[in-house]
Amino acid sequence: MEEKSVAVSEECVEAELVHEGGSEPRQERPRAYSAGPLPPAGVFGRFKRFLGGALLLAALALMVTGGLLTVTVIGAILGIPLLIAGAALLGLFFKLFASSLGSSVVFRKFP
Repeated sequence: MEEKSVAVSEECVEAELVHEGGSEPRQERPRAYSAGPLPPAGVFGRFKRFLGGALLLAALALMVTGGLLTVTVIGAILGIPLLIAGAALLGLFFKLFASSLGSSVVFRKFP
């Protein structure tokens, strides 16, 4: 293998340092953090968050209890309906918070 050495007369320009001219280069600024759409304000928003938290806790409690009861055959008689009820409450939780997604902007249009 031959070693190729770059001659001193050859110039290399790194792409990051090249500026086309015209106006000054754009200054990089930190972007504002966006956490998504805010929940609705007021009493309805607080009630919705409270109801969602209660649904989530109840669903998880039912699913954990049902899962622990299914260890025995007799416990499975009660445990499986508890698991189904917990899954139904979890579905209601997701449906409650997905209901407000229709009004939010997903894609921003740039001019």
